[in-house]
Amino acid sequence: MKKTKLLLAPLLIVMGLNAKPTETTEVEASNVKTGTTIGHYQKPGAPIDMTYKSVTVNAGETSDINITLTTTVQTGTMSVTITLDDELNQENSVEQNLTFNITPEQKAYPIDMQVSSVKDGLYYIRLLTKIDKGQGSKLRAFAVPVYVGANPQPKSKGLNIMKAASGENLSVSKAVETIEVIKD
Repeated sequence: MKKTKLLLAPLLIVMGLNAKPTETTEVEASNVKTGTTIGHYQKPGAPIDMTYKSVTVNAGETSDINITLTTTVQTGTMSVTITLDDELNQENSVEQNLTFNITPEQKAYPIDMQVSSVKDGLYYIRLLTKIDKGQGSKLRAFAVPVYVGANPQPKSKGLNIMKAASGENLSVSKAVETIEVIKD
C-alpha cells in the first residue's frame, strides 16, 4: 500500500500542475484567428499545406498575417502568387510573386504580411501555389481570411445561395445566353 502511494503521489502532483490552463484574456483569444489545411482532405494537386494566423483589427488599423507553407517534397521549386481583395491594402513589401527553392533541410516557408482596410468586412488573401519537381507542375490554391471590424461580414457579390433538399449549398448565378440562327 505504501509503495502504491509513493508511486502515485508524484504522478498526481505532476498531473495537477499540468491541469492549470494557460491564462489568456478573451480579447487576445478572439482577436487572433488561426487555421490550417494539415490533416484535412485535399484534392490531388501540389503536396503543399498551409497554416495561417490572422489578427482581427478595426478599420484603418494594420493586421499582421502570418502564413506558413509546408511541403513533403524534398527538392524543386515552389512558386506562390499572392492576390488581395480590392478593398484590402498591403502595408509591407511582400512581393506578389514569390519563389522558394525547396531543400530537404527546410520544410516550412513563411510569408509574413501586413494589410489594412478602411471598411469593415471579411476579406481574403488568395495564394496560388505551384511546385515544379522537374516532371511537371502541380498547383494548389488557398484563401486566408482577414477580419476587419467587430462583426465582419463577407462582401455579397450578387450570388443567390439556396439549399438543396440534401442541405448542400447551391449558388445560383445569372447567365446571359445568346442564340443566333445561321441561314444558308
